[in-house]
Amino acid sequence: MKKTSAAVLSLLLIVTAAVFSGCFQASPETSFDLIIKGGRVYDGTSGKPRIADIGIKGDKIAAVGNFTGKAAKTIPAAGLIVTPGFIDVHSSTDLILQEKGIWRILAYIKSSINGNHNYLYQGVTSIVTGNDGRGYTNTAKWLGWSESLQFGVNVCHLAPAGAIRNEIFTNRESKPLEENEHNILKKRLLKELDNGAVGISFDLSRNPDKLLTREELADIAASIKPYGGIISLKLRNTSGRRDASGNPAFVASLQEVVEIARLSQAPLEISALKLTAPWKNVNSGRISAIISSARQEGIDITADQSPYDAEVDVLTGFLPPEYVTGNYEIKKEYTTAEGKNSLLQAIDKLFTFTEPEKFLIVSSPADKFYLGKTIRQIAVIKGKSPAHCFLEMALTSPQPLASVFAVNDHFAKKIMPSPFIFTAAEGIAYTPGGVFPHPGYWGTFPRKLRKYALEDKIVHFNDAIRSMTALPAEKFKLRGRGQIAVGFFADIAVIDLKKIKDKATFLQPEQYAAGVEYLIVNGILSLEKGEITGKKGGRALKRI
Repeated sequence: MKKTSAAVLSLLLIVTAAVFSGCFQASPETSFDLIIKGGRVYDGTSGKPRIADIGIKGDKIAAVGNFTGKAAKTIPAAGLIVTPGFIDVHSSTDLILQEKGIWRILAYIKSSINGNHNYLYQGVTSIVTGNDGRGYTNTAKWLGWSESLQFGVNVCHLAPAGAIRNEIFTNRESKPLEENEHNILKKRLLKELDNGAVGISFDLSRNPDKLLTREELADIAASIKPYGGIISLKLRNTSGRRDASGNPAFVASLQEVVEIARLSQAPLEISALKLTAPWKNVNSGRISAIISSARQEGIDITADQSPYDAEVDVLTGFLPPEYVTGNYEIKKEYTTAEGKNSLLQAIDKLFTFTEPEKFLIVSSPADKFYLGKTIRQIAVIKGKSPAHCFLEMALTSPQPLASVFAVNDHFAKKIMPSPFIFTAAEGIAYTPGGVFPHPGYWGTFPRKLRKYALEDKIVHFNDAIRSMTALPAEKFKLRGRGQIAVGFFADIAVIDLKKIKDKATFLQPEQYAAGVEYLIVNGILSLEKGEITGKKGGRALKRI
């Protein structure tokens, strides 16, 4: 009896060890729904890639190793790599679908939107919405709607503080809150965490979030810590312009959010970390040192980064916030003759560090003449100053969109290999013919792998994969995702490294990426042989 018990115990230990090591030896009789056969597996951890088979049952990974089980379908992955599905921690999909009218209608009828095709072709299986204080204010409603549409990717949500504040306190965007109002806002934000939000987001560069003090932010951040939520903060200023104390604004802004994390002990995600013009006063090493030093203290700080050197926005998005409403319209007081003179001076100041030739008009619904031209070129053709041309376009409806090449690529490359950097598309679920084109919506993840890992070797390939998978899954508490291991959800990309690349450009952004041959979302084969299958496996992911 004792020998039998010992044998059983020994067998249990062997099986347990195999499971926890991510390997499982299936018998010939074992049946799977899907087997990925013979790919080079990057499992999302820092471990070396290995050749392995992956067996999937239902929505979970049931086996990883070398086995001979049977499956309803087998994907031949020899010569290809296999990774966890990528996670875009900075999506604005909810923001565009929040609008009434055509976009909401399109979300129902356009498979490219509800299927998230621009994300699927990149290998993305999960997105985080509600970034930068904007987006759906009702977490339960947004997640319920995304699930009813059956998105092609998984969706989790940050409660957007600015939008929620404006909803509660109408017409108060430019006025600080009283103490009792602050407590009302905080209570509502905590309610959104109860409804499934994974954290709270703020954009400190714009009202109303800009009005919050460091102490108020630390108070809100501390209140969400027991929930296990994160606080996502966009810096007040990402440029190297010196403040009243003579310090670069970027450095002061970074030190502020680090101090908020230190005071609250809440996990911090720095949203859209980048250095914008003018940048000569900022040392890249100093920025990394500030974050690394805080992490060594035990403060949980990470940041997301786009692999592009330009931003796309309406023209007013590049103006100082005091001239612009929350809807990115020029405030009425600056549409008078006197107000316009003040605004022209601000635009001229903008051009002293971001020259007119760096503003490329990429969308101009009101006047196609501007499309594909820089503001410098437009000024020469019209015989007017660049500031006057800028103002004329900013006052049209709808405004033109500009790609502005004012992001410091040197800084981006310096911090990209850091273990605290995640990959972010800052994208939306997009359909061809839409109105907010940025190549990142279509190519962020393949671009980072191709350009910065494989070609320029700025970041180690395995680290690039981790920045898109296991690391963000851990930070945002997407349990059971971000790794290829037994028991994890089957969010998996099968990629041809010879083909992986982004095709989208600033003037021709509507081009799907290449190289993701197969994509599986919760066990559903959504991309097969590089083509959309029409089968959608996305789910709403609530804070647990």
